[in-house]
Amino acid sequence: MTTAPKTLFDRLKYIGPSVIVTGSVVGSGSIVMTPLLGAAAGFVLLWWLLLSMWSKPIIQAEISRYIVVTKKTFLESFSDMPGFKTTINGKTTSWLVWFMFIGVIPSVAGMGGLAGAVAEAGNTMLPSISIEMWVVACCLFTWLILYWGSYQSLENILFVMVLLFSFITIVIAFSMQTTEYEVSISQISQGLTFNFPTEFLPLALAVFGFTGISYGEIMAYTYWCLEKGYAQDTSNTEETKAWIKTMQTDVWVTVLFITIGTLPFFFLGAGVLHYVPELQESLANNSFWDVDVIGALQNMFSLVLGGWAKWLFVILAFFVLFSTLLSGTAAFTRTIADYLISTGLILEQKETRSYLIKLIAFFIPFFSGVFYFILPNPITLLIIAGIWAAMGLPIVNIGALYLISKLDEDLQPKQITKTILWLSLMLQITMALLIIYDMTIGF
Repeated sequence: MTTAPKTLFDRLKYIGPSVIVTGSVVGSGSIVMTPLLGAAAGFVLLWWLLLSMWSKPIIQAEISRYIVVTKKTFLESFSDMPGFKTTINGKTTSWLVWFMFIGVIPSVAGMGGLAGAVAEAGNTMLPSISIEMWVVACCLFTWLILYWGSYQSLENILFVMVLLFSFITIVIAFSMQTTEYEVSISQISQGLTFNFPTEFLPLALAVFGFTGISYGEIMAYTYWCLEKGYAQDTSNTEETKAWIKTMQTDVWVTVLFITIGTLPFFFLGAGVLHYVPELQESLANNSFWDVDVIGALQNMFSLVLGGWAKWLFVILAFFVLFSTLLSGTAAFTRTIADYLISTGLILEQKETRSYLIKLIAFFIPFFSGVFYFILPNPITLLIIAGIWAAMGLPIVNIGALYLISKLDEDLQPKQITKTILWLSLMLQITMALLIIYDMTIGF
């Protein structure tokens, strides 16, 4: 058994799950959806982006607290939720687990959008290879890496990608301030006035679902915590608390990486793309799905750094979007395997979980590619997945409040944390109602 680190410096040595989750978030959220929101609305929705990035990690940390203490998986924990339950092969499952299981479909559709975005970047680099062939190649390589790799190899690969991505975005942010597109204090102030133009609601809700930690990443994070070793089998309360602090440190590293990797792209979208006439025509009348993602985003780099920088963006976009595809697929291998086992659809034996993980590592890229070929529009697929992710957040928030209430009092969070969770839940329920209203009646 590994002894829990006691100092901040030692805890930083144990970060890892945050790196994988960041790799899963920065592609679709930072590179695609965030600049699109800035391009459509300008700086007005900066506050919304910050809320998206900073309001959800507390849910992630509190559900992970329960996982660290109980050593249960995410779905085993949610199977204990009150309400209607099913029992199959001796496994009792809450209705919430089945609800989240349904969410696999739009989530895999979003992975198809990612595969398409990676393919568009690849086609820009090597036009001789068609977008369709790039989709096939990306899905194939994703499967091979996950089939032969391990948790540690995945963490190492994504660690390099996340550090490189973070470094480049910081350079871009500072470079932007030396050009005519520099961001002023007045523009930032405008973005913090809490205005909300309703004509951008579908895109804003998708951004909230996909930017920062979505409920899918919250779920996946708990599995990475288990594989990293945060949930040590110890009866020592102080030792358990030390592992909770280690996990919380890792969560805040996630917030730091995501903020660094996201804000510069919003500023580029709001400060550069918002003033590109051709793009504004595509964004008119909520035609977000008509946008040429890679072509539009190349403008951000070339207008700020010069024409040569469009190639820097294409290379960056390719590897970052691919890291998101890789990380997201890796998360699905754990969550779907747990769905099948925790619901009783598959009986668990000694090697069942590891066998399912390798099997699902093939099927997720395969069906992601299928979704893209059915609907070859990355933006549309990402918006579908993002809106579903936004609707799923209240469920996970309710779960966090319920599960932490079951812990021993000395292992529960402070009252201020519980209050923030309640406020977060009210916000998410409001968003879910807005989504339903917009889909049924419309604004």
